Amino acid sequence: STAFYNRFRVLISTLDDFLDANIQDRTEGVPPFYQHHPDQDPISRLLFSKVSAVDPAADKHKFRVLIPSVEGSPRCPVAYITYAWATVMAHRELKLEGDLPEEVPHGFEELRREVLSFGKGEDEEDGKMGVYMVTTYEIRG
Repeated sequence: STAFYNRFRVLISTLDDFLDANIQDRTEGVPPFYQHHPDQDPISRLLFSKVSAVDPAADKHKFRVLIPSVEGSPRCPVAYITYAWATVMAHRELKLEGDLPEEVPHGFEELRREVLSFGKGEDEEDGKMGVYMVTTYEIRG
């Protein structure tokens, strides 16, 4: 599927080091499955736990990692950590205010800083916030 996301961009190596430090499996650039998001997905639960430590009212359904993926293509070197998304099946009118609100949830900036603390300064774009369009394969994120 293709979707638009409010989020930040991060190198897979930075994300994987963050996951290691939090006793989670590394992605190695392989997109996670989201069939049971967010209750059974360990990465989504980790992101939510970090945000909810700052904002106990945070919505557990808003936080996930997405890794661009198209069958037959090489692994992408970047991932995106998101708090809002709008899925596009064939076409869709995108309503930015409703679908992708600009307001960043409390605790998300703290999460971003923590993840980036595992970076090695290899990429100027690491941590860049924005609205991105990403294609993923099936229910992979």
